[in-house]
Amino acid sequence: MTQQTPAPASRVQRILSYIIAALVIVSLVCIAAILIGTAVGGFAQQGSGEGLWPAVFVFPLIALPIAFVLIIALIIVVGRQRSKAAKAAKGLDPKARR
Repeated sequence: MTQQTPAPASRVQRILSYIIAALVIVSLVCIAAILIGTAVGGFAQQGSGEGLWPAVFVFPLIALPIAFVLIIALIIVVGRQRSKAAKAAKGLDPKARR
């Protein structure tokens, strides 16, 4: 029985993975900033419509759904690559022709 090594990740997979990770991490930081700012009381002093707070509120609302869609796109890309690799391996394997 031979061990198969997984195919290396393509450039598209790496880019999608990094974008997803960045969007989720920055969204979590924004959510933590909202929670901490509200708990400390700094949010009430600055007001919700002034300074950086509107962007902090809106970013997770936009970034998390985009990250979800990109996760689905990443799953599709990986599935297509594995399907293509399986078809290629099936064509090369003499036992699979039976």
